[in-house]
Order: sequence, then C-alpha cells, then structure tokens
Amino acid sequence: MTEDVPGGANRRTLMTGSLAALALGATTGGVGLHRTRHEVPATYGLTVAMRSEHGPWRGTRQLVDREHLEQVLPGSRVLAGPEQEPLLEAQEEWLSGLTLPGSAGALSDLARAAALDLWVLSAGLPLAVAGWSPMWRHAWPRDTAHVAVALHRLGDTKGATRQLASLAERVGRAPRIQARYALDGGTPDDRPPQDDGFGWVLWAAGATAHSWRGTAEAGRIEALVRHCAATALTRLDGDGLPRVSPDYWELEERQLTLGTAAPLLAGLEQAATLAGGELAERCAAAATRMDAQVHATFGRRGWPRRIGGGASDTAIAWLLPPYRTAPPHEAELRAALDEAARQMSRPNGGYAPGGDWREDGVAWTPETAVLAGAWATADATRERAVETLAWLEDHRTEAGSLPEKVRDDGSPAGPAPLAWTAAVALTASLDVAR
Repeated sequence: MTEDVPGGANRRTLMTGSLAALALGATTGGVGLHRTRHEVPATYGLTVAMRSEHGPWRGTRQLVDREHLEQVLPGSRVLAGPEQEPLLEAQEEWLSGLTLPGSAGALSDLARAAALDLWVLSAGLPLAVAGWSPMWRHAWPRDTAHVAVALHRLGDTKGATRQLASLAERVGRAPRIQARYALDGGTPDDRPPQDDGFGWVLWAAGATAHSWRGTAEAGRIEALVRHCAATALTRLDGDGLPRVSPDYWELEERQLTLGTAAPLLAGLEQAATLAGGELAERCAAAATRMDAQVHATFGRRGWPRRIGGGASDTAIAWLLPPYRTAPPHEAELRAALDEAARQMSRPNGGYAPGGDWREDGVAWTPETAVLAGAWATADATRERAVETLAWLEDHRTEAGSLPEKVRDDGSPAGPAPLAWTAAVALTASLDVAR
C-alpha cells in the first residue's frame, strides 16, 4: 500500500531479474516496483458515506470532500437522501451489536469512529476495501486479516468469517499470495506477490477461530489454513528464514525484511495449533527454528528493518502481542520496539513506517496504530498506548474518519477512512480498556 520510497541496506539477493522492474528509482536496500495500475489517478476525501444498498457495489458509496460535508448525516457514514433511513437503521443495528470500549471520552469516541469506518468500507462487500479512493478500492490480505480480527474482537462473528471465507475464494490453491485482490476478481495491477500474506492469513485465522469454527464456512477456511501453512513452508530457505519478498512497504527487496519474517513467524505459530497432524508439527518446528534465526540475525544487528542492518521499522511490533502469545525474549523485543519508535517519531506526534523513511514530517496512521497496539498489551506501556490513541483521535478528519497520513502541520492526507488504521485502532482500544 505504501507509495513513498525510503532507503535501506543490502543482502540475500532476489532472484527475479530486478533490473527489468526498475521504474521509480533504486535505493540501497529496495527498489520501487514498476506498476501497470489500470486505474485513475489518486483522489481523496474527508470520509466515505453510504448512499444506497442497491445496485453495483461501486455506486453504493461516495467519497465526500469538504465542500459536500453537509451531505453526511451527523455522527454517521450515511449520505442524506431517499435511502438514508434504512441505511441509518442498518448502521445503528450493527453498532448496537458490537462490544466497543468505554462509555465516554476520547477512547470511546475514537472506537466508535473507527467502527463506522470499518462499516462503510465493508458492509455489503465480500471483502473490506482498504479505502474508497480508486487506487485503494481493493483488498490487501494484510488489511483483510486485521479487519477480520477487529470484527471478531468486536463480536461481529459473521463479519469476521466473511472476510476469511472470501479471501479463501480468491487465494484458492495459488502458489503465492498476491499483494492485493480486486473485488470483482483477479488483481488490479502487476505488483508481485508478497509472502507476508501467508503469515497474515494464518494469524487472522487463528485469532478468529472462535468466530468461524462450527460455521458453514469452516471447511473453506480450514482449507485456506492448510494451503497457506503448507505453501509458507516452501517459502523458507535452508537456514529456516523466509525467502526475499516485498512486504508492506511494497518495494522490490534485495534482502530479507522483518516485515516478511515477523508475519510469517506469527502465522506459522498459529498454524501449529490450527492445521492438525503432521502439517501442524512441521509448522511448529519451522516457527521455533525461525524464531531462533530471527534473533540470531535481526536481533544481533539491533532489530533493523533489513537483515543486513540499518534502521528499524514497524515490523518489530509484529513479533509481540497481539500478534504472538508470550514470545521468547519479550523484554528484549519491547526495548527494541521503543527504540524503533524513537527512530520513527515525527515532530507532529505520530510515527513514520521506519527509521530511515524520508524526512518529510508526515506521520502514517496505520503504523502509529500498530505501535499503540503493541504498547497496549503490556501494563508498563499501556499509558503510552492511551497517549498514542489520543493522538489518532485528535487527528481524525472533519468528517470523523481516520486518514492514512497526517502532515507535519497536523492536517490529514491520503485516503480517509483507511481500513487498516481503523481495525488496528479498534483492537488497540479494546486492549487498553481490558
């Protein structure tokens, strides 16, 4: 999803003829990926609002800019119009069935706003879209996984199950997971597959198991788990570490990143409890070995983004709860998380995706929410999580949605709302409120 091009280091060669893929310019650790987008240029708004439950799905919602903000009914993600009453009823009925944190205050306000963002980006759709701007109107497996977990945590078991069952239909028996999927089928451009997707699927399936087990979709999701687990094992090198792959930065990497290794480790740990039989045993053994190797490589170098060394990034959080349960060396990982946050901090109070991200002063809300989520799972850092969530609350758009980015002057940028930010903000809020 990330479009900016940062810097990095160099190791573990990628075997895919990278010179032919250069288009956006090289960095020392990753290169911009050539993309045939087949899409219109990026357009943004302050929020998205439902206009109808009927007709082609692209016509059911509308981006709302500042000039048309009065068309959105107060406290909702519904447009004023002939269908506003049934849409409002549907929105409120869904909200009433959720377990939202708190009863008043900033945390409660943030949670309700994030829940509304998830509703408008997922209601009536087979998969939640990352955002409603044309370039984001697709499903990233990472986003789908976080949305499924958030819906499960909120008590929307049907919504959580629908996300995974629909993803199973798109992944099928393919040997790789795509960077993103078009809702109408296929992929929207030529971005290469991303192996972190296997980890995200397995993590989400394990974290939501109480939602989908025993349902009509259980067989489909169990097949997805077995396929992703077995295929993920084939994507490991002889040293037990994953092969080089693009990750959430969506760069063509020349060396292994923690953004690939951490989700795969979390996913294989879940597969060890889900897959059953010999496959589960193989996943457990692979996870144990990978954990040791990640500590021996990334850990020995100070937990950088890339295995060869350098600055840290958000992926250190994925080695901790809520992605893993009681990980080895947790105190060391939490210290590394704090150091990564120091490197990633922005003057406006938020965080960039990595310590060597370009110095533009812009904070990214998904990464900021991920840090809050990791801090929310430990008593010693829970107050820091509250402060970070309060920052997100303070930087919602005028329409109440969570944007993708916040500029150095505090103004929102990028698409709003963003499903990944909303999902992680919700789970972090729930962990803070426990």
